[in-house]
Amino acid sequence: MEFTEKCLREQEQAFEALKEEFSRLTAHFDGMLKEAGLSADDLKKTLEEKLDPELEKALERAKAEAAQAGRARAIQVEAPAAAQAGSVGRKLPPGAVSI
Repeated sequence: MEFTEKCLREQEQAFEALKEEFSRLTAHFDGMLKEAGLSADDLKKTLEEKLDPELEKALERAKAEAAQAGRARAIQVEAPAAAQAGSVGRKLPPGAVSI
């Protein structure tokens, strides 16, 4: 595949979308910290301590949910690009699936 200006623009757009998503997630995380009455230092100190088993399970569940949400978001971002790449040169009727 040859690198073109179009590829560069698409990569820049994807990068901007990732920056916006990261900024949104950071703001959300900061809001959660503030709501919990914690600072970043408090969080670091807490994470360095040994967690009780119940809290550790809750943390693992939260990590798994976050990973799943991240994968779902990545699929949403990739889907339009894949649809554009797959539809080069042909139009399918509504409801048809390209194989």
